[in-house]
Amino acid sequence: MFFYLSKILNFMIAPFTWFMVLALIARFSKNPERKRKWWIAAIVVLLVFSNPFLANEVIKKWEMTPISSNTIKEPFDVGILLGGSLRYYDQEYNRPIYSQSVDRLLQTIALYKSGKIKKILLSGGSGSVTRPEERESEIILTVLEQTGIPAEDIIIENISRNTYENAVYTAKILNEKYPGGKFLLITSAFHMRRSIACFNKTGLHTTMYPVDPRAHSHIYTPENAIFPHAGALLMWDAMVHEWIGILSYKLAGYI
Repeated sequence: MFFYLSKILNFMIAPFTWFMVLALIARFSKNPERKRKWWIAAIVVLLVFSNPFLANEVIKKWEMTPISSNTIKEPFDVGILLGGSLRYYDQEYNRPIYSQSVDRLLQTIALYKSGKIKKILLSGGSGSVTRPEERESEIILTVLEQTGIPAEDIIIENISRNTYENAVYTAKILNEKYPGGKFLLITSAFHMRRSIACFNKTGLHTTMYPVDPRAHSHIYTPENAIFPHAGALLMWDAMVHEWIGILSYKLAGYI
């Protein structure tokens, strides 16, 4: 039930959804004065959440700071790659279609190839309501093998549907197979706070390796500070999703 409710909530909390709701109320309002106020509210919401400067400043303060792989002197036994790199698998063309967070996958491959992690654990079943049979870790397994990574160095966790389940099922596998091991947790910088909290709740000690930073350095130009940009809405979607996720996880006792 929690899984399905979270999908509905994701849609409801998106800033663009707020704009659409306000615009619809304004469109069908019969009172001219209220109609004007609803339109003003809708436009203000759209302008605020599509402002790239505001979105960048907020996500910069939230994201965990990425670290250089050069700081890793001793290799980790297992690098834990959380799901999210994949959008879906294209059956027509027989290939994976990657998400905006594909940097998680690319950085994990780089860590393995450079000897920073000995093995890779792929954590992720299906996070889709409409494609429950499409398990991300199984698809990414094939991708890793195609890059030359041997199957014996890849561990699969293909049951989890969200971050909490990522942590629970991964901890069970690693506590059984690698008790006392050294583990590196790899996920997007904006997602790391919730992820590490879930893993800490399981009692499995991991070292954070944030990747996929969405924030950028200060560039004060009209394009990056004033003009509305659709990318800012996506950044807010990610941020609000994490904030609501942390709140709901706390209420559910997951963290």
